Amino acid sequence: MKPAQTLLAEMLRIYATPSESLWRSFELVKVLELRDSLRFDPPILEIGCGNGAFTSMVMANVDDAVDINPRAVERARHSPVFKRVHCMDARAMSFETGSYGTVFANCVLEHIPSVEQILADCARVLRSGGRMITTVPLREMNAHLLFKHPRYAAHRQAQLVHVNLLSAGEWREALVRAGFSRVDVHPYLFGGHCRLWDKLDWTISMGSGRYRLSAALRLALWALPAAARRRLEMLAARWLASRIDGIPERDPCAAALVATKS
Repeated sequence: MKPAQTLLAEMLRIYATPSESLWRSFELVKVLELRDSLRFDPPILEIGCGNGAFTSMVMANVDDAVDINPRAVERARHSPVFKRVHCMDARAMSFETGSYGTVFANCVLEHIPSVEQILADCARVLRSGGRMITTVPLREMNAHLLFKHPRYAAHRQAQLVHVNLLSAGEWREALVRAGFSRVDVHPYLFGGHCRLWDKLDWTISMGSGRYRLSAALRLALWALPAAARRRLEMLAARWLASRIDGIPERDPCAAALVATKS
């Protein structure tokens, strides 16, 4: 695995904001561990593919990918990772029953209402022995935010559009109800990391849509000359790496879930 500073610099090049880059770096490390230990059996279906930037760091080939955002779908269709990209609501997928070996969803399910429909359909499209691998923030993150107040937690949950902020146990129960026979939980982001992430993220999350401060920050960074931007990325990566060094792995706030269909 790459050193933390190198990985963070790569994430900053893609996501620009320190908070998102920090979270994505922890996701990437865990997903790569699971890929190497489990093997993602083809055919592969991805739910909520976005532009494909994260997926391209994990897999070389994805057979089918879906996203509800037409702009994201257009960008993803230019990625060599995906064979086919569909503009589709994941709650009403039209794929054949038992047609995939792996379903992958990175930090997506927490944002979609009626998530039970998606889980059931993911179980349906998987063949026997197939797996669903997904990363999700956990409800426990609310105990490790910058301000320890229920109103602040509720504000951040609404701001982040976390409509399904569940505990690991609740996710396990939901996946079993959907038709999976086994669910393994692999935490990847812990209390200290979550507090650092929120400290970095809460300010730039102010605003809405293209008027959010994070969007303005990205524009400002992309306006810089490439050499200056790279220097800033390295400085930010060095600082982030120093801040996460030594944070204990306790109080999980996000986890990868591996659900197997019998």
